[in-house]
Formats: sequence, structure tokens, C-alpha cells
Amino acid sequence: MKTRALNIVLLILTFVMSPSIEKVFANDLEDYILELSKKAIYNILDQEAFDLYLEKKWFPRQLNGIKSESILSVNLIGQIRTYTNLSVLFLDENEVPVEKQIQVKLAGRMRVFIAKIDFDRGATFKPEDIQESWIALQPNFEKSMMQLNDLIGFESNKAIKAGKIIYSHNVIAPTIVKKGQSIQLYKRSGNLELTIDCVTGSDSNIGEVIMINCVNLRKKYLGEVISESKAIWRKSL
Repeated sequence: MKTRALNIVLLILTFVMSPSIEKVFANDLEDYILELSKKAIYNILDQEAFDLYLEKKWFPRQLNGIKSESILSVNLIGQIRTYTNLSVLFLDENEVPVEKQIQVKLAGRMRVFIAKIDFDRGATFKPEDIQESWIALQPNFEKSMMQLNDLIGFESNKAIKAGKIIYSHNVIAPTIVKKGQSIQLYKRSGNLELTIDCVTGSDSNIGEVIMINCVNLRKKYLGEVISESKAIWRKSL
């Protein structure tokens, strides 16, 4: 009688505990997939610039019940965003490779650069004028990703107050040619190539087409900047 009662108790315990055991397994598998997802993302992002925490947004039901050792790889799909898509490649119960898409939500914090001084428009960023800081991951954070090498020696395209974050869209390449700078305009006329002494009408870099004012001729042209002191005629104004 005691043996029968003991068996009944064990049967009840097994029935009650089985769902929780499966749930623990499911959570372990979910955590494992999220960890592989984080590694795939860190293959693209600089781990020193991001401290990420991943949450499951959507996993297909086909991943339920598979074993962690059956997962072959987790790879990024498209760009990294707050909601990022990845593919999970795994072997099914017949050892056949299957690929399914998942979506994860990125949270955590990111490194930013703060202005220690007031920057005027066109000012050059120097190491001593910038400090690192960390902020919570922002929406559209992928547009704010920046390395120190992307900042030092570059210029600001707007005034930035001390204590403010320097965003990537406020950073431009150093200006090679300044507005009002002397420049030689090369213009072909038939078999002749003319060189005209002019001045630039705006700041520019190599490859840009800008207005060039040739005061002595009282004419203005559009010219493509090819060096710090030379431009090629593109159009008469």
C-alpha cells in the first residue's frame, strides 16, 4: 500500500514539474540564441563603444524544442537597429539544415563624445577638447555611431556648446579650400588651355563643384576643385 502511495506521489510530482523543466530548457535555449546573436552583432559593432543587452522580440515556433548543440550559426540580416533581424541555422530532428529568421531588441548603453569647449562652425576637433561619456542606447543609435578617428582632425558643421554630445551628422571632412581663397581655374578653349586667377565663392573639398569668381574678367564660373589651388571649368554663369 505504501509503495503504491509513493508511486502516485512520484507520478503527481513528475506531472507538475515537467512543464517547468521544459520551461527552464526553453529559457536556456533562448538565452543561448541571444548570446550568439550578441556575438554576431559585436562582429560589426565596436564592443568598446557599446554595452548591449538583447531581448527576444520574435522567435518562430520552429525553434521550440531544438537542442542548443543543433544550432550551427546565427548571422546578422541587414543593418543593426533597435529591432535587429538575424537568421538562425540549425539541424532539425532529421539532421537537415533549416534556417529561420528571428528579431531581437537592443538595449543597453553607448559611448559618445562630449564637447569640453564651445565649438564654432568650421572648428577643428582636437583630442584635448573632447571627452568620452556613456548614455542609454537611443532610438536610431546606428546614425550616431562614431569612432574617435572619425572625429579628430575633422570639422564641425555647426556651433556646438560645451557639454553637448557631438553627433556624427555634425562632423564633416576638413575643408581643403576656404571661401575667398585664391585659386587657378583651368578652362579649355579650342586647342588652348587658359589659366585664370580667381577666388572661391564657398568652402569646399576636392571633387566638389563650386562657384568661382574671376574678378579681373568680371565673370563667374562653376569649377570642380581638383587641389588646394586648382579647379577645372565646368560651366559659365
